[in-house]
Amino acid sequence: MGAKQVKETAMPQSYDTVAKTLHWAIVILILPMLYYGFQADNLPKEDRLGFFQLHAGIGLIILLLMLARLVWRIGHPAPPLPDGMPRWQQIAAKASHHGFYLLVILQPLFGLLLTTTSKGNLKPFGLFGLHIAQNETLHEIGETLHGLNAWVLVALIAGHVLAALYHHFIRRDNVLKRMIPFVKA
Repeated sequence: MGAKQVKETAMPQSYDTVAKTLHWAIVILILPMLYYGFQADNLPKEDRLGFFQLHAGIGLIILLLMLARLVWRIGHPAPPLPDGMPRWQQIAAKASHHGFYLLVILQPLFGLLLTTTSKGNLKPFGLFGLHIAQNETLHEIGETLHGLNAWVLVALIAGHVLAALYHHFIRRDNVLKRMIPFVKA
């Protein structure tokens, strides 16, 4: 009998279109959510309900997009990291990506916790109510976790952007290019 020939398939060096689309859609939604979320206390009282309804609606969209991204990622692994990348950077890259999945999924869940236990009945996009039962303790826990998680996300985003720029301008590898739409790494 002849030896079986195994056809090797090369690992893609770039993220696919679905992964890039989900990544940038989430980025486009998260950045203003963080900024305006931190500014919410400065809004006039009469504008807060409308803001929080919009904020909650977009938060639910981010949750759905992030869950879709997680499912997609399970079936479509990330491209390999560049050769010669120090071990500590490999660990940091993997930890930050896992951190993003966890924190971005937790953020709207913490928002749901504070929303469903609040005094009022917040309706994302004004469509449906999320109120379950008023509970001041759970509401405060949700509010604290939502705020803390937002700050950790800001720090992780800053580190992620700095790492991408470091790879692009200092290491001159393809790490940044492989996530840019319409660019082949």
